[in-house]
Amino acid sequence: MKFIKAGFSSHVKGNFSLYILVLTALMIGIVVGTFTVNNITEVQREQIKEYIDKFYQIAKSVELNPVQIFKQSLLNNFVTVFLLWILGATIVGIPFIFLIVGVRGFTLGFSIGIMIKEMQLKGVLLTILGLLPQNIFILLGILFTSVTAINFSLYLLKNKKFFFEELISQFISYSFAVYAGFLFIMLGCLIESYVTPHVLFLPIFSS
Repeated sequence: MKFIKAGFSSHVKGNFSLYILVLTALMIGIVVGTFTVNNITEVQREQIKEYIDKFYQIAKSVELNPVQIFKQSLLNNFVTVFLLWILGATIVGIPFIFLIVGVRGFTLGFSIGIMIKEMQLKGVLLTILGLLPQNIFILLGILFTSVTAINFSLYLLKNKKFFFEELISQFISYSFAVYAGFLFIMLGCLIESYVTPHVLFLPIFSS
């Protein structure tokens, strides 16, 4: 465990500037997503409110399957990680990595903005209890994977001439690092599947 902590700490320190850039892209996405809520029309607001009400009505009438939720959450996040992994293996993928992180931030920011605007104080509590816990792990995994992907892309850019064996070795190490980032995301998916549904249906939120 100490070895893992030391390795992760060394990784963050060695890539601090990249983490700042990726985190900035994420925060810009979150801020833009949050403020976009203020620009939606009254009709769109009513549609979103109806969607939320219908979600609770349907969810109350059926038994939620945590395993199924976990599989769907895992699949959704796997697509993101897979895209980051592929983009990191190309020299031209870096701008798209920042774009994916920004879009992920926009989605989160929009969700937070909608909940707070429609549910007010309940929305704040729901964000803290039902949205942030899983996203702490998921976003950590995405940040780690994004920085790892950018690093590998920069490595390819700087080393246009290398031995095939060296490239394969670096690619395997890169792939294992991406997998390690995905393990963080898996923890978030577990929380989203087995904890979040219980939070959503607390009387304060579902009444």
